[in-house]
Amino acid sequence: MLVLLYHKVIKNPGFDLWWKTFDLQIKVLKSTYKIVSLDEVLDCVINGKCHKNAVAITFDDGYADNYIYAYPILKKHKVKATLFLATSRVLLEEKKRPTLLDYWEGKVSWEELYRPKSMKDANAEFVKQGKSTDFLTLEEIKSMRDVFSFGWHSHWHLKAFERDEVIDFYDGDGHWSLLHAYKGDLRKGYPIFPMKGSLAIRAGSLKPEVKEFIRSLGNSFFEKRSWKKELKELLKRNFDSLLVFETEEEMRSRIEEDFKTSMGLLKSFLGESVEHGAYPFGDYSDELKKKCREYLRSCFTTEKMTVKPYSDPYAIPRITVPKDIWSFFAILTKSKLGFW
Repeated sequence: MLVLLYHKVIKNPGFDLWWKTFDLQIKVLKSTYKIVSLDEVLDCVINGKCHKNAVAITFDDGYADNYIYAYPILKKHKVKATLFLATSRVLLEEKKRPTLLDYWEGKVSWEELYRPKSMKDANAEFVKQGKSTDFLTLEEIKSMRDVFSFGWHSHWHLKAFERDEVIDFYDGDGHWSLLHAYKGDLRKGYPIFPMKGSLAIRAGSLKPEVKEFIRSLGNSFFEKRSWKKELKELLKRNFDSLLVFETEEEMRSRIEEDFKTSMGLLKSFLGESVEHGAYPFGDYSDELKKKCREYLRSCFTTEKMTVKPYSDPYAIPRITVPKDIWSFFAILTKSKLGFW
């Protein structure tokens, strides 16, 4: 049994999965696999009742293009899917944008269809402004319920610093979670540390005295060609450690608050509780799994494996679908041959 993971389906060929490629993928899946629900996946994991040649389709985050492009294609092929929503991203607006179906029916022109942003740009816009039009509205979510089921994917959906090991310095580029990790105070020269989904770790924050030291260096320091190498040496000489980490209790409290918020919002959006979830960025810990057991019947990872009978219902693997069709066919071939 195979569980596939999608994020975006875009208007034109480019940075992510083109809608025409997605259309072909769904056509192939419909003709060669039994499309199953997450309840059926869970039945395989817990009771060993696994359909042969079965696949489940999932989406993460909740981008507007899931409604505008993916939804009409799934509906056309009469295929069901599950969308794991990051509740902070949902636009609380009672409006719907034109979809591919509207275009097919001649109700709108091609130019009137929304052009999606990249995942990086959409999430960076959310972190900076508190919202992004690249995510679904509440009305769009309600309109997709004949095709999509919905699940938990956290409220904030962010990464945080995992350990005190400098891997680079901020020079204007980096993961969109950096702005959140630095609480909006992101400047050139601030160190970058390994990051992980914030619900899976004790989050680290740069010490105030380290920030002050870096700011004191002045603009001319960062004009040097070797400023990154010099700064790494300066920090090593002047500080024993750069990050301060939250306590175990603070982490548990933060996880609980995120769950209460996200599960409450999902119930208000849908009128019912959700039963399945997906770990943000695929990252999880024993503590996060424990919390998932309190609220959900299952939780999905991003581990590249097929689903096995009698396995952990809180670590069900999913395979991320790439944007090119040949890599998609390679995934199907490997799964059929038992390479995973």
